[in-house]
Amino acid sequence: MSVKETIHQWVDEMPDDSPTLLDFYQRAQLNRAIDEAKRDLAAGRVLTWEEADRRMKEKWAKRDSKSS
Repeated sequence: MSVKETIHQWVDEMPDDSPTLLDFYQRAQLNRAIDEAKRDLAAGRVLTWEEADRRMKEKWAKRDSKSS
């Protein structure tokens, strides 16, 4: 689907009383993030839950030690 077609679809799906530029921006950001995630999956750039959990714990531990 082209960008133009996608935007037309978004407009058609929005309630008549709510579309704002911010709504379109947020939707575009979400779709961009989803597309990026799909590319990561297809390329095998994924982590197990355990690895992601371990990395986040390490990150927060470093952050907490810096603030002390």
